[in-house]
Order: sequence, then C-alpha cells, then structure tokens
Amino acid sequence: MEAELLKELDDETWDAVSALVSLCNAADHTSYDTDLDGDFYYIIRNDDPEESGVEEALFAVLSGYLLGETIDGKPVLEIEAFTHPRMRQIGMFRMCYQSLLDDFRGYRIRFMIKRPIVADDEPVYDRISFSDEDYSQDARDGSSSCEDQHEVGDSDMSGRPLRTATPFVAPDSYETLRALGATHQYDELFMAKTLARPISDPGDNLSNSYGEVHLTPFSADTLYLYGLLVYDTYLGKGHGRALMEAVEATPADGPYKKVLLQVASNNDIAVHLYESLGYQETERVLYFLNKE
Repeated sequence: MEAELLKELDDETWDAVSALVSLCNAADHTSYDTDLDGDFYYIIRNDDPEESGVEEALFAVLSGYLLGETIDGKPVLEIEAFTHPRMRQIGMFRMCYQSLLDDFRGYRIRFMIKRPIVADDEPVYDRISFSDEDYSQDARDGSSSCEDQHEVGDSDMSGRPLRTATPFVAPDSYETLRALGATHQYDELFMAKTLARPISDPGDNLSNSYGEVHLTPFSADTLYLYGLLVYDTYLGKGHGRALMEAVEATPADGPYKKVLLQVASNNDIAVHLYESLGYQETERVLYFLNKE
C-alpha cells in the first residue's frame, strides 16, 4: 500500500474521490466541495475490498494547491485531506503527507480545515481551541471518542470532547497536527445576511471619495461582496458602515435577497462591523501551517 501521486484524475478515479469526500462530509458534518480541483493528488487505493472490509475504491486522498505565494521566502502549498471513516488512526494521512514532503522539498504546507456544520444532535461550535488547558485528560489518555477540543455555547457546558473539526485522520487529528508541529494561523469566516428587501446589483457604483465597496453576483439570489475598503485618512469615522448600509439601500429592486462575504477572523474591526449589521457566520475555514 502506498500513496500514489497523480497530476490529473481519470473519470473512474474522479468519481472515487468525490465518493470519498461525500462519505467524509456525512461522517464529519462538513461541507467540502466534492469536486476537488487540485493541482495534484495523492491517493491510497483500496486494492482488496474483501480483505479491508471497505467497499469504496479509495482509503485516502490528499489534494494539493500551488498558491503562488511565499512565506519566509518559501513557496506555499495548500492541502485538503480526507481519510475513509473506517480507516482512520492507522496512518493513512501521514502516508500521503510524507509523500508530499518527499516530492515538494523546500515548501511550506498550509492545511485547510472546514469546521463542522451544526447538526440537530450536536452542540453549537463556538470556536476551536488547541490550547493545552482545553486538551482534556480524557482525550490525552485516549478514552474519548474525539481529540479535538472546542469551547461550546450554553447548549453544552459539560466539557466533553466534541466531534472532530478536521477530516484528516479523525478522531486523532489533534495529535496529528501537534506531531507535525502545525500552528494555527487564522480562520476565514464566511458571513451572510438576508436583506429586508431584494436589491439589484450595485456593482462598483457605491464607491466614493471615502472608500470602496465592490459586489458581484454569486447565485440567482445572492450577491458576493468581494471588497470593502476605507481609505486610511478616513478610518474610524463610520465610512465602512455607511458603505455597507448604502448597499442595502440600493434604490432599484432586483433579484438579490442575500449578501455573502468572507473575512479573516483576525480582522477584528471588520468582523465587528459585519456582526453589528446583522451578518451571521455560515462557514468557517481554519488554516494551519506546518513547521519549517
């Protein structure tokens, strides 16, 4: 058994990758796109379903993306990785990851991890914490079913470990990331708001002498806000809020009922602004960086 490097996927393998991602989404309450559009892939095939007891064609897949950016002068690869729920904790991800390191020497590796979607039988995920204080003794001694720790809302203050937030080799993803020396960089928040009335697309027309706001259609009823900028001279004077309010006050009626945006979690000013305007987090992507 080995991790096979592929630059492109044939139709059969493409279907197998999509099936594995779908399976992981169902098991982990995540919403990864099953159409992985990577620059390359590492896969581990299920060559003997009868022996393994797994009917799916793949045990694991790691999808890699060449970002075209550098950290400390080194090029960056971003990866998503998926392991069959019945084949976790036996080193499948490590096998793919080690092959990646062998083939891409001198690169920094960024892990992209989606936070689970809240299910009816799950407590609300407030934020993910990887501090030692939050890493319970139950998780350390292996007696829990999940080793990723979360701070939770009022719906569950039991302190018990919650469902893993990563598809890597859950439920031992916490230990895996620690062993790799990966550090949490930041989160990317996807936020959305349902408008009081439908609007047309203002595009770039609302930009003014204080700043800029840029929107573009995302779907039939949703606009995507891809840029909000207040010029340095005018920061802290409410111009960002005014630009956002102008979006909702667009005079012409149109088909767009929602606005979607994304913002880095460490941009406190922007996050506070969007929350105060009624935008709610719909999805969160966590980014971890491997050690040099």
